[in-house]
Amino acid sequence: MPEDIEQRLFEIAKGQDQIMHSLSAEMSVKTSLYLVFTAFIFSASLQVINFSKDLAAPCSGTAIRLCSVSAGFSLLAGTLLLVAAMVREFKIFPTREMVEWVRNSEKYKEEYPDAAVEEPSKGVLLELIETAEVNQAESEKKARWITAGAFILFAALAFLAIGGGFALYAFFSRPF
Repeated sequence: MPEDIEQRLFEIAKGQDQIMHSLSAEMSVKTSLYLVFTAFIFSASLQVINFSKDLAAPCSGTAIRLCSVSAGFSLLAGTLLLVAAMVREFKIFPTREMVEWVRNSEKYKEEYPDAAVEEPSKGVLLELIETAEVNQAESEKKARWITAGAFILFAALAFLAIGGGFALYAFFSRPF
């Protein structure tokens, strides 16, 4: 393989691994924000339930049921987001091991000049590619958990909004 192509492949593989680490950090921030929003929705659902339980209007029961569903969904979303936030086993390029492998490979080449030995750069490149692929797979798993939690969280928000609407209607339609 020509050296300039090999160098470019090294740069691409290294860049992909850096992108995977940056993406993971970004997803961690998003997960944290979603968790804060989850706590808000859960708390707001409980507040609307407490507000509605003393109202005599018939639709206050609907508000309580809808906000109970919202609270349940927010707990489920929070659980999924906590799973997403768990520490992942991201692979780090094994620099020391690769340096040792390259040195041993060069020593072997010196001792046995006629032996067919894989070029060290090819082995390093393959390790870089494997590292990036492992990290990409971990990031994709994390993203799936975040996506599932976010969809359920948005459903909880919808139930909260509708339940809140019923609670307000119950409050303003009650006899004074």
